Amino acid sequence: MTATALIEACHELAQRGWVANHDGNLSVRRPGHGYLVTPTAFRKADVRAVDVLVVDDSGAVQQGRHRVFSEWQLHRAVFNARSDAMAVVHAHPPYASAMACADRRLDPCFMAEAIVSLGPAIGWVPFAVPGDDQLTDAVGEAARMNNSALLGQHGVLSWGSDLTMAICRMELVEHLAKIVTLAQAFGGVRTLDSGVVRTMTEKHIKAGLAAPDLQR
Repeated sequence: MTATALIEACHELAQRGWVANHDGNLSVRRPGHGYLVTPTAFRKADVRAVDVLVVDDSGAVQQGRHRVFSEWQLHRAVFNARSDAMAVVHAHPPYASAMACADRRLDPCFMAEAIVSLGPAIGWVPFAVPGDDQLTDAVGEAARMNNSALLGQHGVLSWGSDLTMAICRMELVEHLAKIVTLAQAFGGVRTLDSGVVRTMTEKHIKAGLAAPDLQR
C-alpha cells in the first residue's frame, strides 16, 4: 500500500461526510518499513503526498514534516492484537457515532449478509480520555475478536488487510447503524435465530474474514 492509497482513503472519508474539521486518522503497516500515517490537525480533504508521515512502532516520526496524530496508540493496539491487520481507519460516520455517543452497542445479528462480511459482533470500547492506558487496552481487546469497534462517546475504528477492506467494514457498520436507527419507527430490528447466526458465522470464518481468535 502506498501514500497514494492513503491519500485517496482520506479524501473518501471527507466525501462521505464521515469526518469534519480535523477528525479522523488512518494508518498503514509496512513490515520492516514502519507505518504510513496521516498528520495531525489536517482536514482529510486537504491531505497530500507531501503531508504523509512515516513513523516507527512508538509513533516517532521517521519521515515527514508534521506531527503524528495523538490517537496513534489506538492504531498500534490494533496492529499488536491483529497480525493480519495492515490498515486501520478511525472516523466519525454519523449514525454509528450517534449510537456510540448514546452509549448504545451495535449488534449486526439482524442481517445474515452482515454477519458473513463483518462477523457476529462489533466491538465496544467504553469511553476513556484519549491517551489513557485503559482505552488502549480496551481497543486491543476488541480487536482480537472483531473487525470493527464503536468507541464510546467518540466514533468508529475499523481495520483490515488493506485500506479498502478497513473502509468497507466501516461502511457496513455505518449502514447497519442507519438501519437500526430507522427501524425504531417500526419497533426495532429483530435478531436472527441463533442457528442462522452460527451458520453465517461459519461462512464468515470459511471466507477467511474472521479474526484469528474467532476461528479457534
